[in-house]
Amino acid sequence: MEEILNNVLRGLVTYNVGIFIVLTLGILVYARKFLIGLREWQKAVFGLERTLAERKLVGATTGMTLLILLIIGEFLVITVVGPRLPSPEADIGINEETFETVTGTPPSDEGDPIPVPTATVGQESLIFECIEGVIEITYPEDGGEVSGTVELMGSVNVEGFGSYKYEYSTTGAINWTTIAAGNSLKLDESLGFWYTSSLVPGNYLLQLVPLDNTGEELTPCIIGVEVVSEE
Repeated sequence: MEEILNNVLRGLVTYNVGIFIVLTLGILVYARKFLIGLREWQKAVFGLERTLAERKLVGATTGMTLLILLIIGEFLVITVVGPRLPSPEADIGINEETFETVTGTPPSDEGDPIPVPTATVGQESLIFECIEGVIEITYPEDGGEVSGTVELMGSVNVEGFGSYKYEYSTTGAINWTTIAAGNSLKLDESLGFWYTSSLVPGNYLLQLVPLDNTGEELTPCIIGVEVVSEE
């Protein structure tokens, strides 16, 4: 739902010129109706004619008022809401409830999703920090065992938050593969799912990476887990 709202707001910001033009034309149309109604009201002699003219005036006034309010709302979206929207680069574009770009997802008619690898580094050079209530993975626990479909729990509550992603890698030579992402603040709640059935059993690193509202990656939280075969 939040992703849909963000897309709607981005559309209002992106196409603001066209929206202003349409709303302005609408105001001009209602202004013309108002002038016509006003002339009819001034010329009206009988009560029925005056009543019909008054209805036209009320309808035109109501239409102009609504369109003016929409113009004000559009202006507020552009000036107030627009600058605070996550950038397209920061918004990975995966709703935390649907996480479809998940490594190890069972096959579908469209084929398996393609994992997204990142640069390979040495494990000894990793920089990370897990802070309770700010950036942490609460489940699975560091050193724990996982298998099958794993629902990750944790917190992403960093300053200037834009989005987050979580990734896995084998130990040793690190080569992160993005599992999925989200764009909502989390406080010890579900981050998404990790499908491990297709992975070779063994030791893995799991990292939660926060991104600020400019799309810049911040210091991640990293834990070690062991993927075991499903019984």
